Amino acid sequence: MLVYVPMLEDCHKNAEEFSSELEAYLARVLHQSLRLSSWPDTGQLPAFLTRRYTYYSTTISRRPCLFMAHLNGQSGTPAEIAKHIAQVQGIFDGIVAYAAPQMISHQRTRLIAQGVAFAVPGNQLYLPQLATDLREHYRARRPSSDDRLSPVAQVVLFFPVLGRNPALTTPSALSDALSYSAMSIGRAFDELVSLGLARVKKQGREKHIEFNYVPQELIEAARPYLRAPVRMTHYFEWNATAATLKLAGETALAEFTGLAPPFLQVHATGQHHWKTLRAGEEFEAVQHKEDAAIAVEVWHYDPAILSETRAVDVLSLYAQYWNHPDERVADAAAGLLKRLH
Repeated sequence: MLVYVPMLEDCHKNAEEFSSELEAYLARVLHQSLRLSSWPDTGQLPAFLTRRYTYYSTTISRRPCLFMAHLNGQSGTPAEIAKHIAQVQGIFDGIVAYAAPQMISHQRTRLIAQGVAFAVPGNQLYLPQLATDLREHYRARRPSSDDRLSPVAQVVLFFPVLGRNPALTTPSALSDALSYSAMSIGRAFDELVSLGLARVKKQGREKHIEFNYVPQELIEAARPYLRAPVRMTHYFEWNATAATLKLAGETALAEFTGLAPPFLQVHATGQHHWKTLRAGEEFEAVQHKEDAAIAVEVWHYDPAILSETRAVDVLSLYAQYWNHPDERVADAAAGLLKRLH
């Protein structure tokens, strides 16, 4: 008895601490005010489920949600967790999600593959049942320009995720590859660290950047801060020179997904290259967009930095279209993340 009572007190303390961490994390990630409370219906569960998990209920996007938190000992396999979720789902009329203070990458991947919702405070939130509702919520919340990544920070973020020489981790090493000064890249490092997306380690005189998530999770964490790459768009009748630029916009999106290609062919280039082209070529803009056959997007950064193919990179397309008001375009953009490894 003398041992058992302190253990209960410690468990209760851990449950309260985890509840506070989970509540704060959900509010920060979802940008919604919510409150977790103890679930009163645990008496309807089998005894082993009551012993193994601590239960917190809340409402997210007007949907009842129940988090089954495993706070002590071995968590079980993803298959076992999925089975336990299904059992609780038979009692709780809403979304049931697994929660834990920490989770290895392999376990998260297996849970995602089985469609099991879960939350790891400070690390990842996966609620597939709320995908549409949350997408609408994020679309309604358009970040201010101050919230968005600077162009150089977005390039630094995308470059390794796209597999473009991830061994380059210092400002000096990235400078030549990205065509930015080492000072600009150093500031981008600080920006990514301030948003919790990366950390910087010093080795000698060099700063090395390390990202806090695996690729797909990193882009999901960065999503509220992503910058649409397009500065401006120009419209022309058919132009052979413009047609040599990288495919972009919905034209590129159609290249990567099942989206039907638009009638208007879209291409992209960086601001510096566009000024050079305009100085040496005849580009006569149409008076009305409806009369155009080709469009040229001028980007905040050079799309050639991130893509060696005839189309722009998938992450810049995702940044451009993830919150598009047309559902089919937004869904196509979401599918681009499946290309990450």
